Amino acid sequence: MKIQCEISESLIETILRGIMENFPEASGVLTCIRWKYDEWQFKFVDEDEKTYDLDKQKLRDAFPLMFTDKWPKGCTKPPFSNDPEVWNQWLCQADATDFDAFVQLACLGEVIYG
Repeated sequence: MKIQCEISESLIETILRGIMENFPEASGVLTCIRWKYDEWQFKFVDEDEKTYDLDKQKLRDAFPLMFTDKWPKGCTKPPFSNDPEVWNQWLCQADATDFDAFVQLACLGEVIYG
């Protein structure tokens, strides 16, 4: 069975803002060392001092990965919904581990730490 859910671009942007507003506090293995929220620019560094730059497009590209097997089983499962209130609840329930996992998806294409 194939089930599809269309999520508007504006809702995706709201979700991404909600995730990224938790940095740098939610930084885990990838540490946020520079952020410009209004410009959608973030710089992360890993334990080997390798840097990763994220922008709105890279964050947007990572969003669908949350609905694949790349999303860790121990993380708060993202809702399969186009309802803003459901997503707001998810953002409230998610923690630093979830937000860090998302940034790993955006920077690395997979969650390899934690």
